[in-house]
Amino acid sequence: MFHPPYPTFRPLYFGLIILLLILSACNLPALTETAAPVESAPPSTLHAPPSTLLTPPSTLLTPPSTLLTPPSSPLPSPLCPGAQPALVTDLEVRQPPQMAEPAARLPFRDPVFGACLVRVTDHKIDLAPGDTSAGLKNEYSRVQSFNLDGTLILVRTTEADWYIYSASTLQPLDQVPIEMDPRWSATDPNVIYYSSGTRLMSYDLLGEQTVVHDFADDFPGQNLAAVWTRYEGSPSWDGRYWGLMAQDENWLVNAYLVYDLQTDTVLATRDTRLWPEAARSADTVTISPRGNYFLAYMDEYCEHGQLGTDAHPCGLMVYDRSLQNGRGLLRIIGHSDIALDAQDREVLIYQDIDTDNISMLDLGSGAITPLWPIDFSYTSIGLHISGRSFTRPGWVLVSTHDGDVASHTWMDDSVFAIELKPGGHVVRLAHTHSLVDESQEHDYWAEPHASVNLDFTRILFTTNWDRSGTAEVEMYMIELPQDWSEELP
Repeated sequence: MFHPPYPTFRPLYFGLIILLLILSACNLPALTETAAPVESAPPSTLHAPPSTLLTPPSTLLTPPSTLLTPPSSPLPSPLCPGAQPALVTDLEVRQPPQMAEPAARLPFRDPVFGACLVRVTDHKIDLAPGDTSAGLKNEYSRVQSFNLDGTLILVRTTEADWYIYSASTLQPLDQVPIEMDPRWSATDPNVIYYSSGTRLMSYDLLGEQTVVHDFADDFPGQNLAAVWTRYEGSPSWDGRYWGLMAQDENWLVNAYLVYDLQTDTVLATRDTRLWPEAARSADTVTISPRGNYFLAYMDEYCEHGQLGTDAHPCGLMVYDRSLQNGRGLLRIIGHSDIALDAQDREVLIYQDIDTDNISMLDLGSGAITPLWPIDFSYTSIGLHISGRSFTRPGWVLVSTHDGDVASHTWMDDSVFAIELKPGGHVVRLAHTHSLVDESQEHDYWAEPHASVNLDFTRILFTTNWDRSGTAEVEMYMIELPQDWSEELP
């Protein structure tokens, strides 16, 4: 699996922040916006987050309400006027229309599916002075781009620089000096955690950076290059538990570990230094949303008809929070994400490489449920899955791409939601207009990597708008009404 390069850093631009701090110091009124009211979520579809929430370290400052005030008025709420047309739930093949790339920050309705869309970014005018990045995108399907209260969006460039956008104006607010695996705090909307070598760091939007924990101290005498999830993992929903791996200077895994942010404690480690070299290579690791399971996505797949074991790990290995009771649940693992189903079970939704299905794996029982077949007879469809909508359990988001402008199956070149049960609803939302030629390295950036917010009302995806062979990509947002899933036929 190709991953983006390590970041190159440029200076942080504090102009807006400095101005606001000066105004505050002089007791002058600062310019603020009136935030659009947030609709209350239907109680029948939204779950409350876990009650075990960690307290942010005392060294992290809570920014004043005027921090990063957007420079223009909020966009309308809802973004598109009028009622949401009936959502498309059939499986007919629909062609993406030929249309010019929309201007940034001007909402419109998808001409085929009727969902409300808006182009969020414009790399030609949004980047800081001196930033020569070719494009802007949401980080990845498995990563939450919206902060805790949904007011800010974390956006990355093709050169691994990072920007904060307002979720109400969709304007860029500032460039932020963070590194690998940035993840919004689950308790403070103004704090981002990220990995830097062996350290877990925090960055608050006043500009203060803090070392939360240096894991080198937990592995004395080992020359570690990094302790992280390796791009794709996330902490538990409440932000408390982190599943990480410690890699040596050759990028081989020395240990898996579970870290408790609330107590600043490494709860468990599993030493892998005596494993065969092939078993010490992992694509990524993560902890499940409830913090019950540690998942290791092994680079070494198991042979047909076999699964990994505690003694001979391969494929997808799942451990409990103490890193005991290792189970091989899949012999090989494609793109996937962890979600909560309608019964609040932790499930992995994944591309089943052996059966060509989108399938659901119960992480507790190991039971597999096929959901929808993937038709590879026309093109080599690529797909990504986002299960980040924890307050609307029972749904995941899927985005697909290929190198053909035309659509040959119902799921080609599009973003859609699927209900997590056999024969459940499919809700088709938008064509991506992204052309991904596997022979063009730059087209990695054009993979849509659609990701969903916590309550499945806002969706981000990336597109090159049919500009194959370049890294010129932009990020788009789909907006859904709060009651969309209750209004389905």
